Amino acid sequence: MAEASKLKHSAIYLNPYQFQVPMKLKAQTGHYFHRTTGTNYDDFDLIVTKHHEISGFNVTNPLERLKVFRSKDAQSLFFNEHNIPAIQTLLYRGSMNENLESDLRDLAPDQKYILKMSRGNQGIGVNILESHKSLISVLETFHAMRDQRFLVQPYVAHKKEWRALFVKGEIIACIEKNISKEDFRGNAKRSNGKLLKKIPRELEKIAHHAYMHSGLDYAGIDVLETSKGQLLVLEVNAVPGFEQAEELSGHNIARELLAYL
Repeated sequence: MAEASKLKHSAIYLNPYQFQVPMKLKAQTGHYFHRTTGTNYDDFDLIVTKHHEISGFNVTNPLERLKVFRSKDAQSLFFNEHNIPAIQTLLYRGSMNENLESDLRDLAPDQKYILKMSRGNQGIGVNILESHKSLISVLETFHAMRDQRFLVQPYVAHKKEWRALFVKGEIIACIEKNISKEDFRGNAKRSNGKLLKKIPRELEKIAHHAYMHSGLDYAGIDVLETSKGQLLVLEVNAVPGFEQAEELSGHNIARELLAYL
């Protein structure tokens, strides 16, 4: 909003959950930035965005691609489809049974699990469970509550974590995160970071591979290095924050995106 104002563009903020989609379309033009994460499990914001798209606005990121990255379970399928190295993920529904319990044991033989909300954001809803027995108990509780909007992953010890911020095929900034020993969640609000002036080739390669398949105009690609030296993509973020990357890199990312469009 600030950069649009500086560039003499007319700009307004719209809360899609305080909006009435009119019965009749009114032809309009301009750029529509979809910045809603969808963590409340209500897709009305996508309806509002679609309304503006068919009214004539150029929507970014593309609406159909936003749906792919709205939830972590859909992202898991995206990683599988495009052979993107990622943490093994178990998606499930229904009550506990022998097959599910066996798959859970195979997922994390060391008995340490990560339980994630399928639409979590900024590390909220990410939990470590120290044992198989604890995980089973939690999953049975959520099933009894009729809430199974979670996925399960093995806990992966890692040495480093990065975010590569892409705008139209180019890495504008790559931040190496300083993860706290007290909190393993590495989002910008929970970790410090430093700008990489030279990006390791393998990191750039894996991040670029994920971005090129994403179909997004801009994105944050999160990558971790395991304790064994393997690089894995954690997430493709279609609604990335800019503040930390702008502060560390000196790039005015919002202006660069506006200028590109």
